[in-house]
Amino acid sequence: MTAKPPRRVPVEAAATPGEIAEAIEALTKVDWARLKRSAKDFISKLGPKADYRTVEDLMQTALRDLLADTRRWNKSNVDFVKFLTEAMRSISSNWARSYKKDETLILESDLRRENEEGDVFNPLEKVQGHTPNPDKQLSDRQILEQIGDLFRDDQRAQMVLEAWQEGYDPTGVRDLWELSQNEYNTIVRRIRRRLIAAGITPD
Repeated sequence: MTAKPPRRVPVEAAATPGEIAEAIEALTKVDWARLKRSAKDFISKLGPKADYRTVEDLMQTALRDLLADTRRWNKSNVDFVKFLTEAMRSISSNWARSYKKDETLILESDLRRENEEGDVFNPLEKVQGHTPNPDKQLSDRQILEQIGDLFRDDQRAQMVLEAWQEGYDPTGVRDLWELSQNEYNTIVRRIRRRLIAAGITPD
């Protein structure tokens, strides 16, 4: 027997924006700790299907869905902390179902390559602590120029690439440029496609 999807809380039974704001304000340190612990458990169970999403991403998505009326809270039937916990459980399940392995986000480390001399290098890695030999320096510069040319007409891709070069992780990039998870994913997929088409692929 197929399980029926949960019924959406009717508008008249849903908490108002004011009541939601009061409930969020009333959350104690213990409440936040419980929510964070639950979020950590959900993210851990997702494994690679989390697709680089973090505990904070999951908690913020649950709150954003509530404030945007994507999810509704019937405060007469369920405690606020329990509601948010179940919302995070549902969101993490949706992430698992929508996960596509071939679209996993690339990170700066995905661009590591090996040149003809067998030296492994990352074209986006800043040179730190030493001066590379002239041949390696030339190879790195050529790859950087090639990548720059590929994205000369794509300002958002340039922004993400520059952030990777500075050492930002996915969450840091999104915070730096105020990108949503979907916006970031779209840009990264675009970068991946162009790099692969140009023959710049992970080892």
